[in-house]
Amino acid sequence: MRLRVLDLSACTFSPDGPQVIAASLANPECLLEEVYLYETNIGDKGATILAESLHINQRLLMMNVAECNITKTGWNEFLPILCDTTSISATHGSNHTLQCLGEYRVPANVQNILVLNKEQDKSRVAAKKILQTHRHLNMKPLFDWELYLMPHAVGWLERFAEARPDLKMSTIFEFMRAMPMYVVGGVVGKKK
Repeated sequence: MRLRVLDLSACTFSPDGPQVIAASLANPECLLEEVYLYETNIGDKGATILAESLHINQRLLMMNVAECNITKTGWNEFLPILCDTTSISATHGSNHTLQCLGEYRVPANVQNILVLNKEQDKSRVAAKKILQTHRHLNMKPLFDWELYLMPHAVGWLERFAEARPDLKMSTIFEFMRAMPMYVVGGVVGKKK
């Protein structure tokens, strides 16, 4: 599909309608940036089909599915697409481009991720999602660098965790807790 905007609002779909749109969205050559499906009555089944197509699509900014008889079950189908929490790699590979699903009855948890996606720097969006969903990252490989890594870790946290000061402090605490002798008594093995 070479269109940038597709408006099918208030159209009556056949049962296969959402599948046809999903196939177009999943096509790597799809250039659509906005799809309007307002009042199309696709329901939870259609929402599920459309959500799955967004795994591949990294261009679509807006898909208005308001007033489509989507329940909480259908809205929740978008969550693992927008922020897959199964692993850090999966979170990084989530859809970071979709910014809007309509304004009506979009649950707060879905809306919060869509707002996060509005940021232009997509690597920053990915980092924020990782920090929000993987609160207890395995820091062991970083601890091997001992205190040499501390300025880099603090700098990274300053950049990506400004909205989460609690996360920044808990991460720094994890560093300190892993190396108490360095923090309390200076460098281990050397006398003062």
